[in-house]
Amino acid sequence: MIHNPVVAGRRLIAVSLSVIALLWLSAVFGLADWHASPFSATSLVSFLLLACAGFAAYLLRHAGQQLELHRTLVSHSSEAIMLTDANLRIVAVNPAFERITDFSAADVIGSKPSILSSGRHGPDFYQSMWTAIRESCRWEGEIWNRRKGGEIYPQQLTISAIRQGRRETLTHYVAVFADLSARKAQEARIEYMAHHDPLTGLPNRLALNQLLESAIPAIRRNAGRLAVLVIDLDNFKTVNDSLGHHAGDKLLCEVASRLRRVLGAGEHVMRLGGDEFVVVLEAFACESRVVEVVHQLVREVSEPCLVDGCELHTSPSIGIALFPNDGDSPETLIRNADTAMYYAKSTGRNNYQFFAAPMNAAANKRLHLENELWKALAERQLVLHYQPQVDLPSGRVVGLEALVRWQHPERGMIPPADFIPVAEESGLILPLGHWVLRTACEQARAWLDQGIDLGEIAVNISALQFRQPEFAQSVKAILDETGLPASRLELEITESVVMHSADSSISVLNELKAMGVKLAIDDFGTGYSSLSYLRRFPVDRLKIDHSFVADVESDGDAASLVSSIIALGRSLGLNLVAEGVESPGQAAFLRDMACERVQGFHFFRPVAADKIVELDAFLGATAKKH
Repeated sequence: MIHNPVVAGRRLIAVSLSVIALLWLSAVFGLADWHASPFSATSLVSFLLLACAGFAAYLLRHAGQQLELHRTLVSHSSEAIMLTDANLRIVAVNPAFERITDFSAADVIGSKPSILSSGRHGPDFYQSMWTAIRESCRWEGEIWNRRKGGEIYPQQLTISAIRQGRRETLTHYVAVFADLSARKAQEARIEYMAHHDPLTGLPNRLALNQLLESAIPAIRRNAGRLAVLVIDLDNFKTVNDSLGHHAGDKLLCEVASRLRRVLGAGEHVMRLGGDEFVVVLEAFACESRVVEVVHQLVREVSEPCLVDGCELHTSPSIGIALFPNDGDSPETLIRNADTAMYYAKSTGRNNYQFFAAPMNAAANKRLHLENELWKALAERQLVLHYQPQVDLPSGRVVGLEALVRWQHPERGMIPPADFIPVAEESGLILPLGHWVLRTACEQARAWLDQGIDLGEIAVNISALQFRQPEFAQSVKAILDETGLPASRLELEITESVVMHSADSSISVLNELKAMGVKLAIDDFGTGYSSLSYLRRFPVDRLKIDHSFVADVESDGDAASLVSSIIALGRSLGLNLVAEGVESPGQAAFLRDMACERVQGFHFFRPVAADKIVELDAFLGATAKKH
């Protein structure tokens, strides 16, 4: 089938003329009996000529329409089209070519396509391209070319060789290309997002792994060293919980900026998530450089940070793992640096620790303890013991403090000092604290139902619990569900917790006070309470920390401090409780200072709920003897 209408028209005319010539010859030489036909040969020839001329005109008109359609398609194509002759001279371009390259048709016609060359590709690239065109008449791929203004940009390019005639003679080349700039920019954005933290703009965990995977083999070949530093911000959760995530995010961005300022060439900082950062030091000369960088990091991060008018304080706990001594893979180095960081936190925070093998055992023990603690919550291995609080003048028991204990099925009783820090770090303190509060309220209600009146039940509240947005409402819900009167519940909150965000704390305390719940500031004297704030706190009681009570017999400063706290409490109209009373001398001192309420081993040790009932008949008499 012939698709070109011009060629078809030409062939039809040639055939028609051949027929006419045959008829004419027949008439002249008598090859046929034409005189018998009603039409003369001349008439037939005229008819055929007219028919051929009309059909040829139709075909040519149709061909013109097709050419115009093709011209329109080329003109409106979003892809650039460039036509060259066999000698690679540009003979035609479409409007898209002009738009993409910024060259006009007049600029390029007669020139060679090399006018677009970016210079990015070497001879081998072009040799491979032209080999493909010679062998298959086509090449397709990505290429970098240059606009008229000099900007280099990527193209998706197809070059085709045009061969015509029976001998398929090469007559032209046609190049069709699209601008890939927008697509490449989008791909770059996606790639950036995959490898960077959206908040701080720092590289993320994926980028860290890729950096270490490429750096370690090179450093190994050169017998070099590499350091991985895991940095965790101390007290960051406090900022987040008290001031909100907006303030926390601003603090993280400021810390990221400070970390960048400290580091030089071959030193990288990443954010793993939350308040955890990683610094990688490549090919350092000696460990003293690592220590120098760490000291700079500690100084920078520890500087106060102003966020929304609030001066925030944080500090870093840093763990360090060195290649090759502490690991030869990204995973091992990061894990060991993380272990060292937790060790730094456990030894006082705002410091750094190099990884040492024994830390692994400690880390594994801590992880095992955390897993067992989850199990303990689920399997009810936790119990509450209660320590009576005694009114010194009368000797009566006027309250109980609920203290959590862990009755491990294999290891026996585990002291709170061993598992409470793990609960706080892991977030387990929230379900644990909720369980303690509910269980204490249920038990207090049960004693009331049995006619046993032991005064208020005091429950310690963790910092994380207190800073939960719905904390006051959760307390109310527990009181409603257990039926315990609010006046029978006393919540103990440490001085440092209420002072961290004093205005916010006052709002929560007022909400609790409005319910009728009693409030006590625990460990008073260990924090930095402002007297102006202390006057505004709607609290009922101050608890004098046991560390002060322990030395009142032997240390004049401790005795003066305790007497000052008692005097301050009286001036503010607050009741006082001295905790940790373990000797007759301490009890006598507190009685002389008119401290009305005490608790400690000198009076009662914490005991299980059923033992409290056994003690009930003797509580008054026992206390009076002391």
